[in-house]
Amino acid sequence: MLQELKGLDLTDSQREKLIKLEKNLDTEKKDHDQQKKEEKSQNGFVKFFARKNGAHSKNKQHDSHEVER
Repeated sequence: MLQELKGLDLTDSQREKLIKLEKNLDTEKKDHDQQKKEEKSQNGFVKFFARKNGAHSKNKQHDSHEVER
């Protein structure tokens, strides 16, 4: 869409606004991509530790049942 707008006969003011809009969109996309990357990384750590802690807590539960007997 931006390429189509750039192809139009624009005034200097319109062209400057279009360039500014394009830069803002690029910045927003980079921020969004970075946020998604961080969320994906955090989800990987959470899943890893949840599995590890879940298995460990099951062992603790099993041990506590044996002690109660």
